[in-house]
Amino acid sequence: MIRPFLKKDKKKRISLKWKWTIGATLAIFLTYTIFTVAIFIGFRQIMLAEETKDVKEILIGVTNRLNGGSNALSKETVYLNLSGNYTSNTLELGEEFDQRNLVYGQSSNYQDTIFAKMNEEGVLVRVYSPTSRLLFETEPKDIPFKKSAQLLIEPIEIQNKEEIQGVSPIYSRVTQNLIGYVQVKNEMVNYHQMSERILWTIGGIGILALVFSAILGYLLAGNFLKPIKKITNTMNDIRKDTQSTSRIEIDDENDELTHLSTVFNDMLDRMQKYIEQQKDFVEDVSHELRTPVAIMEGHLKLLNRWGKDDPEVLDESLQASLQEIERMKSLVQEMLDLSRAEQVEIHYKNEKTAIKPLVLQIINNFKLIYPDFVFNLDDAIRDETDVSIYRNHLEQILVIILDNAVKYSSDRKEIHVSIAADKQNVDIAIQDFGEGMSQEDTEKIFNRFYRVDKARSRHKGGNGLGLAIAKELLTGYKGTIFVESVLDYGSIFRIKLPIHQNEINEPKENN
Repeated sequence: MIRPFLKKDKKKRISLKWKWTIGATLAIFLTYTIFTVAIFIGFRQIMLAEETKDVKEILIGVTNRLNGGSNALSKETVYLNLSGNYTSNTLELGEEFDQRNLVYGQSSNYQDTIFAKMNEEGVLVRVYSPTSRLLFETEPKDIPFKKSAQLLIEPIEIQNKEEIQGVSPIYSRVTQNLIGYVQVKNEMVNYHQMSERILWTIGGIGILALVFSAILGYLLAGNFLKPIKKITNTMNDIRKDTQSTSRIEIDDENDELTHLSTVFNDMLDRMQKYIEQQKDFVEDVSHELRTPVAIMEGHLKLLNRWGKDDPEVLDESLQASLQEIERMKSLVQEMLDLSRAEQVEIHYKNEKTAIKPLVLQIINNFKLIYPDFVFNLDDAIRDETDVSIYRNHLEQILVIILDNAVKYSSDRKEIHVSIAADKQNVDIAIQDFGEGMSQEDTEKIFNRFYRVDKARSRHKGGNGLGLAIAKELLTGYKGTIFVESVLDYGSIFRIKLPIHQNEINEPKENN
């Protein structure tokens, strides 16, 4: 059974810029909302405390106005005392009046304040007898009353609206007996009006804050994404053309994105280098293999036509073909060595080698191989010193240079080797007294397949890769190599290698 091809719907991509914009907008708006709500709640608590304080002041003020008598309160005494008429009529009603009963000597300004608060909108004051009979009220309203043995203020809710109610007993200052009750209910008109205005204000400002935070978030997102956009553009350029030299423009800011851009550029440079090396590798191999392949092809064609019947021609062709095969094998091996040399930073990062024993070993080996040469060693290193390089690679470098020194020596068969060290590096110099090179040759000698005298170099078995391998290896280990040469007087190859980090950090022990 053939299953129908189901094409998955691609999810609609949401731009990172819009994600950051929405995130920044919500963050800014949420911060604003939290602060405004906190301020609003705090402001309401302050206003509620003020309203509660007003109720308490009214309760205390009214109580102080009515607690001067010894008998239970009546409508007449309550009316006269709360009206502020301290006349002889008070005495006629049987009240004991004394000048000291004037609200404990408080000023008329305080009394006026109490009366003003009693007359505010939404404030209701009632006075009851000890038997809960209503004696006085500022305005007629049906509200419940509950006795209390002490001053009591509590919030209440009427028709889903917050209000404050207070009840206080009135005790006679003369007999200390209960003579009545005072009740105050505050509808908190100003509180609710102010709260509503603040809410509308917060809502209006909130809308403006939302718009402002959206604009600000969009601008911030755009600013933050500039480096990423640059990276994307550079990647698109590289995708279109792998040989593109496009790189990310580095800003002056020293932040994470700048560091990312720098690392990305370094990565691109390294990739570009590897691509160029691969390209050069293929071009060089194809170029160098063309000659031996052509030679072998010519001999094989010769043999195929008539040479196989001639023993002399057959032998000559076979010898030439075998020689070219050996040279091809040598060339392939050297190319592999060069390819590996380009990757030493990856595979041989933390290698170290003791410099003195290796140099002595190589010189002794060359003395055995070339007994007719004189090898002199000038050793200026007293302590055991390690250099940051893999032992086999350092041996390969020294063998390449010493082998060239022997090959291109003339009548004076003498090689000088010197090693010295400072605080950071080890210096190695290898001097021969042979053919030497011109200034032009010294600048190109480390290029791949470059030969000073191609005919003579090929006769001596060189492919022009040895010094390129040596330089590539040294570059991978943060070392350097250069040559000083005078034509017909010889050459000096100078190598500089960094001392291994532990050798620098750890002080040498005194023997």
